[in-house]
Amino acid sequence: MIPDITDNMAVLVEKLTQPHIWDEQPVFCFTSDIDWASEAVIDNFFHKMPLDLLKLTTYVTHASKIVERYYREGKISRGIHPNFLPGSSQGNNFREVIETCLSFAPEATSTRSHRAFDVTDTAHMLKNDYHIKNCSNTITTLAPCISPFWIESKLLQIPVFLEEGSFLYNNLGLSIQPYLKHFVAPGLKVISFHPMNIVFNTPYIAWMRQIKDSMSREEFNNITPEMIEKKQNREAGAYDLIMEIVELCQKIQAPILSIDEIYQQTIK
Repeated sequence: MIPDITDNMAVLVEKLTQPHIWDEQPVFCFTSDIDWASEAVIDNFFHKMPLDLLKLTTYVTHASKIVERYYREGKISRGIHPNFLPGSSQGNNFREVIETCLSFAPEATSTRSHRAFDVTDTAHMLKNDYHIKNCSNTITTLAPCISPFWIESKLLQIPVFLEEGSFLYNNLGLSIQPYLKHFVAPGLKVISFHPMNIVFNTPYIAWMRQIKDSMSREEFNNITPEMIEKKQNREAGAYDLIMEIVELCQKIQAPILSIDEIYQQTIK
């Protein structure tokens, strides 16, 4: 029987010393946390995104016929987005939450927790019991020279370079132009964004917070096309920010890899 190298930390550490494409140039990776968006929001979101270009990984939170269809058509990949916090709709303990999420995406090998919740208990359970190979729970803001690293559980941590919510929270504006040097420098550029912010084109955090607070959980889960049309921001917002990043990728001809491709390139 051939030994599994992913169970040997000494071998894994050595893999990180090998040269990788992100050591020499910017490498982009596009990901989205579905965050219980309604079918209308998800449908609108997928239509807005150039999926053929992005190799988008969606971190799923609930059953969605639209996500399932796009996955079956090969237009997206799926990871899981477990909510391990108290009051989770996904379960009453860590194992229940993981198994609920995997029922939505049984093929998933990547995870990003809601609110980036990450403890050794969940990491070991995901790696040892549920075939998860990598996680993306470190949320940075334009950190330089990002590369993956192994955490104690032998999951590969693939840090986020920009999350649109954090970008807005830190009042960094709605354009990447002031920070262009960070985007074109070598390193992984994992971009994380959310269907609600893209579809409604969120201009600032309090604006979206007001929308969410104005409705119950059930109403949020059933947002309609009519509600999107009524409340959508038509000036500069999160959608424009993400599309500016996509356009930069095309302009500089930067490689785009999926989360799973980053994992495979790390261990090869």
